[in-house]
Amino acid sequence: MSVLPSLPGSLSRTRVLLLLLAALIAMTIAGQTWWAVAQDRQQTLASEATNNLIATRLLEEHASQTFQDAAHTLDRVARAVQASPNADDPAAVRRLVALHDIGHSRHLKAVQYVSPQGYSWISSPDYPTHATQVAGRDHIQYLLRHTAQHNPVVGRPYASAYDSQWVIPVARNLFNAKGESIGVVSVDIRLAYFGALYLRVAKENTASVSLVSSDGYILARSPFEARYVDRYVADSRPIEHLRAGATEGTFSDTTFLDDEESAKLYTYRKLADFPVTVVYARELTRILTPWERRTYERILMACITVLLTGALIYFLRASILRLQGTQHSLQQSEAKFLGLFKYSPAPSVLARRSDGLIVEVNDAWLTKFGFQRHEVLGKTSHELNLWLTLQDREDFLKAFSLNQSVDGLEMQQRHRDGHAIKGLLFVRGFQSGSEELLICAMVDGTRQREIEQEIRTINQELELRVQARTENLEVANHDLNTALQTLQTMQSELVRSEKMAALGSLVAGVAHELNTPIGNCVTVGSTLQEQAQSLAHEFEGGSMRRSTMTAFIQGFVRGTEILMSSLRRADELIRSFKRVAVDQSSDQRRSFDLREMLQEVCFTLEPMYKNTRIQLSIDVQAGVTVDSFPGALGQLVTNFVSNAIQHGFEGRTEGQMQLTASAAGDMIALVFTDDGLGMSDDTRNRVFDPFFTTKLGQGGSGLGMNIVYNIVHEVLGGSIVVHSSLGAGTRIEVTFPLKAPLGNSSAPTA
Repeated sequence: MSVLPSLPGSLSRTRVLLLLLAALIAMTIAGQTWWAVAQDRQQTLASEATNNLIATRLLEEHASQTFQDAAHTLDRVARAVQASPNADDPAAVRRLVALHDIGHSRHLKAVQYVSPQGYSWISSPDYPTHATQVAGRDHIQYLLRHTAQHNPVVGRPYASAYDSQWVIPVARNLFNAKGESIGVVSVDIRLAYFGALYLRVAKENTASVSLVSSDGYILARSPFEARYVDRYVADSRPIEHLRAGATEGTFSDTTFLDDEESAKLYTYRKLADFPVTVVYARELTRILTPWERRTYERILMACITVLLTGALIYFLRASILRLQGTQHSLQQSEAKFLGLFKYSPAPSVLARRSDGLIVEVNDAWLTKFGFQRHEVLGKTSHELNLWLTLQDREDFLKAFSLNQSVDGLEMQQRHRDGHAIKGLLFVRGFQSGSEELLICAMVDGTRQREIEQEIRTINQELELRVQARTENLEVANHDLNTALQTLQTMQSELVRSEKMAALGSLVAGVAHELNTPIGNCVTVGSTLQEQAQSLAHEFEGGSMRRSTMTAFIQGFVRGTEILMSSLRRADELIRSFKRVAVDQSSDQRRSFDLREMLQEVCFTLEPMYKNTRIQLSIDVQAGVTVDSFPGALGQLVTNFVSNAIQHGFEGRTEGQMQLTASAAGDMIALVFTDDGLGMSDDTRNRVFDPFFTTKLGQGGSGLGMNIVYNIVHEVLGGSIVVHSSLGAGTRIEVTFPLKAPLGNSSAPTA
């Protein structure tokens, strides 16, 4: 037999190489991701700087044009004043300045004139010319001190005195025809003009735009906040960079031109002809938001790639481990098979199916047949002369070709010394690699035949025992069926007796109640008879008087009243008893008024407690028509009242019982309560059991509440619940439909 090659070293090396490959792939992905993130950030900042520089150039061009317009306006005023023959007269200069029209300009607000002596006037399209105090401003003082200055000067922003609007002043010296300084002319640029444009740019790009003078003052800022305008920022480090730097550029800072500390990218460009710089700023967090999103996606993709790679490596490693385990299992299985085959107590041979050569035998076969191993291996059974007859060999081949296996074929084979060996032959085929092998085992059949005979004997004995027990069971079943029928008959008789006893109690009560009105009728009738006979005697004797006749009539009327009252009482009792008795005895289904029916039942039950102080109150909803079994319902109420009087009020002469009934949808809720002795938990749990009673030997049958339970569930199609505890009375809740189930056309009889 072949043994599979073992490759534990190769598999271990493969696992190590897979782990190294996984680590290398993870490091490569991490490095490439880090490099891509860094390059993306650098490109994002470079692209942002380029876009910001373009925006800054456009803003610088706008600011330069605005300041140039202001400077040209000053130049026109200066030329007009210099050409005037009255240039040395401040009043004439003031009027000349006031005549200059700036109403067509959207960004110029006012023109001011300051005399060499420091007097100043302001002229605006919105307000008439008036005196003002602007001579003390820094840029005015600078020009008054430097009279040879010809270039315009940009001043610090301020709020206009007459409408509080912020403006940026631009001023220059005035000269007469001789070139002598005759004062200063200034024009105000509306700060809102810059703010409107800067706000649109800042809002679209979530940025801030500022104009900063070279001496360190903020001239304008958008988004506009008054606290930033005219703020001095010359002591900040970026101002030095702006002064010494190139015409345009970028830098980063956290607090420049802003009170909130956050890293920003600043882009600036200086105006060519004015000491002003346009500064455009955006927060780095907003700039890098797309980069952060892309970074997150890159890292996520890298992690997914690493996880997928790890999962692939893990599955490869698991597959290798399973392969190694399978190889190990195969080796163990082969070893177990060889051990099982070799040390099996059954004589066994392993032969090739193709040519019948024996490839292995176990020790039990060698011992049984008397051969040595080397004498058997590589030979066939025919060469070893194992078959006692050729017919045995033919029978074996025929059986194997038919089923591809042999199970317990009885035959004889030859020992090495020539004597015959009897046994049962078992043969199975299986695939081992590329070869198909047969395993043949010879089992001694003597003991098996003995066991089979013992089993047959035991089976015969068991069949006889089963037959006897079956006959005994049939007799026992017949006896049990007879006993069951007797028990059912007795139970039916007990139920009928219980119902008849309740009806008899009802008859006795009604009879007792009828005794009084009937006795009264007899007494009244006899009295009237005597009085009539006396009157007839007096009439015949001719001695009848008017007073006698009057007394007779009065007595007769009073007697008939008593007679009719007693008869009506008897009539009510008889009619109520008749209806109740008919309902309880007939068990027929009909439609009836619930309130009227329950009142009649309770009326017939009055004799049960008439001579005591026990009271029964009734509260039944009016106008409720029920299609059910009035006799069954009356039986419920009768049992409730009877049990309450016999058990609940035992030893007591007074108590309260209450019967309520109401309709809720298509259901009736009937509740009976009493304030009697109540029941223990054991009694309450067994109250519906048949033949259970607390009055055993005292007239109680134990079927009353069992009949109630059967009536509620089987006849009325409802449910019943009992609530009770010792000393707290009893509450019985019955719920049943307005219309009894259609299957119950009549109540089941006892």
